[in-house]
Formats: sequence, C-alpha cells, structure tokens
Amino acid sequence: MGVAWELSDEELVKWLKLTVVKSGLGPVRIQKLFTTFKNLSGIYNATRAELLDSRIVNEKIVDSFEKLKSANDSNFYQLIETCRENNFKVFTYINKDYPEKLKNIPSPPLTLYLSGDEKIISSFPSIGIVGTREPSKQARDLAYSYSKSLSDRNITVISGGAIGIDTAAHFGVLDSKYKKTICILASGFLQPYPPENKELFKNIVEAGGLLISENSPNFPGTKISLVQRNRITSGLADAIFIVAAKGTGGGLEQVKIASKQRKPIFCTKLNPDIIPNEGIKIAIEQYKAIEVENVDQLVNYIHSD
Repeated sequence: MGVAWELSDEELVKWLKLTVVKSGLGPVRIQKLFTTFKNLSGIYNATRAELLDSRIVNEKIVDSFEKLKSANDSNFYQLIETCRENNFKVFTYINKDYPEKLKNIPSPPLTLYLSGDEKIISSFPSIGIVGTREPSKQARDLAYSYSKSLSDRNITVISGGAIGIDTAAHFGVLDSKYKKTICILASGFLQPYPPENKELFKNIVEAGGLLISENSPNFPGTKISLVQRNRITSGLADAIFIVAAKGTGGGLEQVKIASKQRKPIFCTKLNPDIIPNEGIKIAIEQYKAIEVENVDQLVNYIHSD
C-alpha cells in the first residue's frame, strides 16, 4: 500500500528545501513565516524585499533560500519516491499529525520519517528507558524485565536502539503482551545504526511498533545525530528511566536533555550489581532523579502525574 502524504509531492519538495536552508532558519522562524505568508506557496512567491521586510529572516538566510529555490529538484523527488517504495511516512512540522509533545520542546525536528504504526506516538503513558552501551548483565536484565513489565501494563517504552540498555529494553517489549515500543534512530532507515540491530528494527515494525528518525532514509548517522535524537526520545516520553550509566556519555546526556525539557527522571536504586552507576549518582545529585527499587514504584509514579 502506498503512503498518503498530507502535502502534495511538489509541496513536500518545497518543504524539504525550506528545511535545509542554512544560516539559522529553525522551527520558530519557519512558524513565523507561515503566519506571515500563510502557506508554502506564499513563502516561495514572496520577493526578496518582502522576506526581508518581514524581519523574520536576514540576508544570509534569504541568500541560502534563493539558491535552494533554483536548485534541481530531482534528489528531493527521489527521496520521496524512496519513502513511498518502502512505506516510510513523512510528518512535517506543519502536518496536523505532527506530535504535539515534540512541538513543545526546544528545537523540535522539522521533518520526521516513520516506519511502522504511527498511532503509537499518541499512546499514553509512555516512558523512555535509556542507559549505557556497556551494562553489567544485571543492568541489562533489569532493563529487559522492567520494559516487559511496563509493556504488559500497556505503557509504551521508548528507546534509541543502541547496543546495551536500549536493546534490552526493546527486546523486553517484544516479549510482552502489547509490544508497544518506539525506537528513535540516529540514522536513516536504510542505513540502520547500529547495523547489528537491523533485525531488531525489523522485528519492532513487524510487531506493530514504530521507528522514528529525523534523518532521510540513506543518512548513515553521525556522532552529532546520536546526541540530537535524545531530544526526541525524552520529548515523546512522559518520563525517563535511566538504568545504568557512566559519568560521561549518551545516558547522562539524555538525562541532561530530559531535565531541560522538564521531564520526570527516574533511575535504579544504587546497587553494586547495576553498573556502571557513576552517571546514576550524578543524575540523583544534580538532576533530582528519583530512585526506584521495583517496577511497581515506577508505574505508581507515572500514573500519579
């Protein structure tokens, strides 16, 4: 079955061009442009003078935009065709189905690519389960068991598909009753990262879960995109649960981002078997993470909000 776009192909190409304008054209400015010029056609048909008179954009942004307007469209149409062939959905920031939770975070992704059941996005409640790529066996087992138990209670589990805690969390959901999990990728769907989890990503979609990326299908991923996807993980979640983490790295970075987004942060109670735990100590001391000893405590906290 083909993908139904909310925008026409021509409009989607215009949107994709608009979102790659350099020099600082982010979601706030784009929203102001739509308020002023009403729609994509209005923005594209505006003269240079009209764009500058709006005081929304500066000379550099207009220069970049004008270059993109006249650039060849073929790569953008090929991107759309690739999505259609693979049944990837595209949600733009101006889509009616764009997740409201993400609109409320700093620097929301302008374009989302989705593979799987997008209805899971609006599931409530949801929790992000995150942590180190190098956990102890006990930490990995805890991530698995908590995720399975949460999913058995119809709570959506969100994670990033990385080796370690993320992988254990997704596997726990796949072995549960409801199998509702969202995996936020730092790469495109056709260049899955990490590659060793390619089968896991496939199983998530087949089980009725959802993959999300803000990157086009053939994007291989970068160190920067690995960090950037954290804002989506906690942005979509009602709370974050960190299982095990080093004093530096992705797990603690996720805690910092969740704190900025004012999301509740939970963590495992300090335990010599649940390691590494340097990041857990920092989460407790600096980010007021709430320690939980069992999944029932976590569920009660979530349902009490």
